[in-house]
Amino acid sequence: MKRGQLLGLPLILVFGLIVGAFILLYGTKIILDLTSEADYIEFLDNLKDLDNSIDLFSNYDIGSAKVYSMSFSEDVEAICFYDSSQTLDCKLNGEDCDETFEATFDLVKTSQFNVYVFPQGVFDQTRLEINDFKTINGNPQCVSNGQSIVISAGKDYVGVEHYAK
Repeated sequence: MKRGQLLGLPLILVFGLIVGAFILLYGTKIILDLTSEADYIEFLDNLKDLDNSIDLFSNYDIGSAKVYSMSFSEDVEAICFYDSSQTLDCKLNGEDCDETFEATFDLVKTSQFNVYVFPQGVFDQTRLEINDFKTINGNPQCVSNGQSIVISAGKDYVGVEHYAK
């Protein structure tokens, strides 16, 4: 081999290592994006199931109830159910909300949505709508990730409240 070819070989090897590192970084980014997208889709599936359960309970007898587990990805801290027709009395896991959480909720609530995910920004959409429910023993009725709620059929409504185990 000529002297120029020998000096160029390390440059080719270094360039190959740099390209390989970029390919690994890009692959890691794609995998992380796919897992976060899978968490979001699983979250939306759980909320759709909850929406279907609430619709179903509107046809049940008064007093019928079901415990519904609120287990989402670890990024979700709490989920809040809000009924704009009721007065504000924030509850988190059946207890009064602290001032910070209540102030944060006041900032994000709108009349268009009645289900809120905290922290905001954990998913593409963290304010959602589920039809025809009423919060019981607090408004908003917030539940930490991993806790449960009770869906119960009332006379003209379906109630949602924290389930204390």
